[in-house]
Amino acid sequence: MDRFDRKILAALHENARISFAELARRVNLSAPAVADRVAKLEQSGVVTGYHARIDPNRIGLPIACLIELTVKHLEYYLVIEQIRNTPEVIECASITGTSGLMIRVAVDTMPALQALIARLMQFGDTKTSIIIDTPVPPRMPMLSEDE
Repeated sequence: MDRFDRKILAALHENARISFAELARRVNLSAPAVADRVAKLEQSGVVTGYHARIDPNRIGLPIACLIELTVKHLEYYLVIEQIRNTPEVIECASITGTSGLMIRVAVDTMPALQALIARLMQFGDTKTSIIIDTPVPPRMPMLSEDE
């Protein structure tokens, strides 16, 4: 990956809907060269998709939480499947430490959060933290410089 690829990734991360013409202008390459590089980044698995970032608060889900779930080992894959099918879950990571899963959820009311926690408690112990702010929103990982 060279400096052009890094610039392309940064621009796509900022605006995934950018045209190849505008992207070419920003990185100082031709549009066909940019299109070829983007295709290679997609084929190699560096770019895995293009997504709209949705603000849950603006669609009626103002309560965002992180729930740590300590899962009983024998039920881990059953729990993962249940979590995949839980609409309030917007992200889930398997983590090290005493907890097995870190689950990010968005709900509309405190009773809805309480009901969700009650459902999750059947799989193990929970620890819930309400997100009050996101001072560092999702961002692109730092890319290494050319050698």
